[in-house]
Amino acid sequence: MGASMISRAVRIPKRLGRVPITLGSALLALLSQEPSSADEAPVATIAVSSATSGSSLGGRLVEGVMHFRDHDYLLTLRGVTESVRTQGSVYGLLRPRDIEGTFQPSDQGLRNASGVTIRFDPPLALGAGGLEIEVSSRFNPKLSGGQRGSGVE
Repeated sequence: MGASMISRAVRIPKRLGRVPITLGSALLALLSQEPSSADEAPVATIAVSSATSGSSLGGRLVEGVMHFRDHDYLLTLRGVTESVRTQGSVYGLLRPRDIEGTFQPSDQGLRNASGVTIRFDPPLALGAGGLEIEVSSRFNPKLSGGQRGSGVE
């Protein structure tokens, strides 16, 4: 059956025929969009203790532990103005060192120059300079053969 035969057999009025095409186009556009970062699963988590390890000019030094790809990394956070116990969800992290740098508020959480975004719940109280994160060390799970990895990627 040709296209002309189908249109004759169904006889869709021109006015109604446009509605399904328009809805179909809108649905296709919605489905083809990239998922927003709100829909993404976090690639790492950060647990921040309420205890501070000291103070600096930019606020308190707080320690955190980042869990990323079956490894734990000790982090130093600067710029936190109040002691807090919080959990952070990390998005856009490709390598552990990408977590380092200064994080500034964005519409999706705190973001650094490497494109890494962190959402803390409850939020961290930060000074005017934002949050500065540095990887202090990596903890490794025990590997067979007694060997341990070294350094941070």
